[in-house]
Amino acid sequence: MALLPFKKLTLIAHAADAENVLTLLSRLGSAEVISTSEIEGCARGDASQREESADKTLAKLSFAFDFWRAEKVKLEKIAKKQSEENKITQYEKKKVPLLEKVRARKPDVSFDAFDRIKADASEIDEVIRRLQEISAEETELKGESARNAALKEQLLAFEEVDLPFSEIKSTKRVECRLGLVSTDAFLAADFAEYPELLVSDLGSRRRMTTAFFAYPAADRERYEDKLAEIGFAKTNFDFPMTAKEKIAALDARDEEIFKRSVALAEEAVSYEEAVRPKMEILADYYRVEKEKCGAIDASFRSQSTVVLTAWVPAHMTEETDKALQEAGIVYYGVYEDPKEGEMSPTLAKNNPVVTPYESITNMYSAPSPREIDPNPFVAFFYFILFGLMVSDAAYGLILALGGFGLYFLKRPRKGEGQLLLIIGMGGVSTLIWGVMFGGYFGNFGQEVLGISPVMFDPMTEPLKMLILSVAMGVFQILFGMGIAFVQKCKNGKPLYAVFGEGSWFVLFIGLAFFVASGMTEALSSLKTFALVLLGVGVAGVLVGGALGKKGVKGKLIGAFGNVYNVTGFMSDILSYCRLFGLGLATGVVGMVVNLIAGILLKLIPVVGYLLFVLVLVVGHVFNIAINTLGAYVHNSRLQYVEFFSRFYTGGGHIFKPMGSSIKYIHLSNKGGNES
Repeated sequence: MALLPFKKLTLIAHAADAENVLTLLSRLGSAEVISTSEIEGCARGDASQREESADKTLAKLSFAFDFWRAEKVKLEKIAKKQSEENKITQYEKKKVPLLEKVRARKPDVSFDAFDRIKADASEIDEVIRRLQEISAEETELKGESARNAALKEQLLAFEEVDLPFSEIKSTKRVECRLGLVSTDAFLAADFAEYPELLVSDLGSRRRMTTAFFAYPAADRERYEDKLAEIGFAKTNFDFPMTAKEKIAALDARDEEIFKRSVALAEEAVSYEEAVRPKMEILADYYRVEKEKCGAIDASFRSQSTVVLTAWVPAHMTEETDKALQEAGIVYYGVYEDPKEGEMSPTLAKNNPVVTPYESITNMYSAPSPREIDPNPFVAFFYFILFGLMVSDAAYGLILALGGFGLYFLKRPRKGEGQLLLIIGMGGVSTLIWGVMFGGYFGNFGQEVLGISPVMFDPMTEPLKMLILSVAMGVFQILFGMGIAFVQKCKNGKPLYAVFGEGSWFVLFIGLAFFVASGMTEALSSLKTFALVLLGVGVAGVLVGGALGKKGVKGKLIGAFGNVYNVTGFMSDILSYCRLFGLGLATGVVGMVVNLIAGILLKLIPVVGYLLFVLVLVVGHVFNIAINTLGAYVHNSRLQYVEFFSRFYTGGGHIFKPMGSSIKYIHLSNKGGNES
């Protein structure tokens, strides 16, 4: 259980074999290519055009995936709407069996099939071209539909006009105007001075009045000035039909647009089942292609050779050399240990119990290759504290069966499904602590089944739960300090270890003896010894704070500042009270759920049995979900803030070999999908 060592490979090969080298390394997954140091007489590799081409292809494929998703959502919404209207629909969402959903995982694709996928590029391009045409037509239809909606909104004001717009026109002697005017302005207008003006109110809508005016053409300017004064706006519609007829025509066109857009969506989705698997392989092909471009940019080349530098796990160096030789590649490779100041990638190797918890550590920061692998310690404490926070045996059994059950049903590949394993192991821990505390669906186990706790019941003895929580915190913090002590000694800084963590250990031991000496008469003789330890501990802490500081002032500030850190210890220890709070919360909520269910059972005949079961199921499922989430989040916080602050710096980066960027498939030497 440790962080694996790395070797830095400098590989020189013939330029003609460069592509074969990159392909082989991406298949092996053994090399993370890094920038090669500048070489005199050689030029830096340039794959910008190749990368640009890959980006364009990936963009087109991404468009297709996103477009299919959008089209399926559209058809599902249509299906839902038609279902609500009791209409038969053919757009129902395809139902996938639950077990099939659980077991869904990336398809296996052989290397040969992966390399041959470019042969299908023309077929894929043709489908994408058609999808782009469909998208463009849909955009046009959406635009037309939006314009129709806006036009219908304007035409609604003229529904009462029973003449076609084209027939409402002026003659040589009479000017005719149809349009809109503010209702307030229209009502306030005084037309007494215009006896020859014909005014017709054709209805009001949204504080606007539809009005028709007719007046002598000979006196046009005088009448138009009056209409302008009241804010009259003449309509420009000249359709050879009435407003109602035009609205009906637009509704008919909208129905045509709807049917056409549905037909287009169906056509688009029809391509997915046959072509998407190939598209996903092609997308991953170009993801690897981009990795190759990055490797080319990081290399140096002459007319006949290429020089590549990469980090390779020490245990994979022989495998890498063997594969290169079997491929018939002529090369010269040198493996070197990381030099001082060089940061190799991080690759942890742990047993199956610890491995899932690597994801918890990596969410904070990947370990640096220069420090102790924290994952075994994280696994131990995360396991213990998770159960302490949920602390119900029945909940633990459900979580264990659920986590492990889903994991084995899903059958994920190595490195996948870690969260399910964390939940499953958390369930085991919860089961153990639940037995210790007598928690079985809240108070159901004790009050109904008569199961007594092995240790104590936190609901009736909360002080013991608080003491246990704080004790767990003290233990974890001191454990972290112990790791830091060992780490400093390994790094050749024993003085910093002794006067750092060592002094704090002496101080805490002295404090423990001092407290014990006041508890009973028999232990009172320890008081003097305790005071000596306290004095030695404080002196050591002062010296530890002064170490490495320059000048008398710097040493004094460092020394007394280090003593002040005791407040930080107290704050960190108090943070573990969240174990107490969450542990009690689980029991309290479970008890309340049982209480409510019992009351409903007694108060309501017949139906009360149904409500009793419903409240129990919903309440306890909610309690499991909320407390599992709380345990996951707060447990992580305790590791990151209180535990890691004692010894862990992180700052590493996870090993990302060539070929690891694939998203949709799993590359395998074993046959697989030959599509």
